[in-house]
Amino acid sequence: MKTLLTIVLFISLGLCISCDLGLGIHEPTELEKLPPLTTSGENTFGCLVNGVAFVVTNTSQQVAIFQQGQLQFGASMDDGNLNESIYMILGDPLTENEIYYFTESRNNSEYQGRDGSFICFYEFEDTYEGSLTFSRIDRTNFIISGTFEFSTVTADCDTVKITDGRFDMQYTP
Repeated sequence: MKTLLTIVLFISLGLCISCDLGLGIHEPTELEKLPPLTTSGENTFGCLVNGVAFVVTNTSQQVAIFQQGQLQFGASMDDGNLNESIYMILGDPLTENEIYYFTESRNNSEYQGRDGSFICFYEFEDTYEGSLTFSRIDRTNFIISGTFEFSTVTADCDTVKITDGRFDMQYTP
């Protein structure tokens, strides 16, 4: 009985030490917080904004509309203190696996961020680099999927770098 008690004590002590050292517990990285790259209309949208995960899975905070030869889509997030939005507009013709640059006049991206009472607006013309690639454009089931990245700057706010962007959304024709 004494041997069994000693074994249980050592196992418990070992578990406590591993918990204290953080062994076996994996905190996801910001990149791991992003939604997976899918192409089935999962209604996901995410990217890193200056290295911090921006993830929107709530469809009421997403929009994707194709009208008058333009695809307009993006997402916003509001947690009470921080309000952010990312929107993009691309002009037809749109095809899969082609790179669309946001520095071209018919393709635009913008970012808006608010922290407390201070709002930073990065308009379309503030984007100085970036691109988007569609991995799927399904005009029958109205699904768009792909990846994006861009950088934008304005005189009153810091430079914003959007990286590792991905989306898999249903759109309204």
